[in-house]
Amino acid sequence: MQATARNRVHPWQFGLVVLAAVTPLVPLIAWSSQGYFTLTPALVTAGVIAIPLLLHARPSGFGWSVGLVSALVLPWCFVGAMAGMFLFIPSVLQLLLAAGADPRQRPTTAKLMAGAGLLLSATVPAFVLSE
Repeated sequence: MQATARNRVHPWQFGLVVLAAVTPLVPLIAWSSQGYFTLTPALVTAGVIAIPLLLHARPSGFGWSVGLVSALVLPWCFVGAMAGMFLFIPSVLQLLLAAGADPRQRPTTAKLMAGAGLLLSATVPAFVLSE
């Protein structure tokens, strides 16, 4: 069964999930050279955050998976804070923003959500790396 373009997840949503998985990795990789933590939990967490990308052809499954992954990753951010997982807290917000960033349904709201997600992706590495 072929999914049409109308039934697929919008590229803004897809992009926000990609940014949610990649944004925390920049400071985490920079800190790993200083020996603050191991990189393995960060890569596993980024892989879990990328799970909704597998459901790009099903918008309802995408929304459901974004909510579930957000609910699982948020407590992990606090439990794994000593290993640097606190940097994934903005990723949880980006995942939630991705769920509503479909301009076909809500054009104005989607622009605001996509803009907020892009702003998070720019400020988190800039803030962390400026220290």
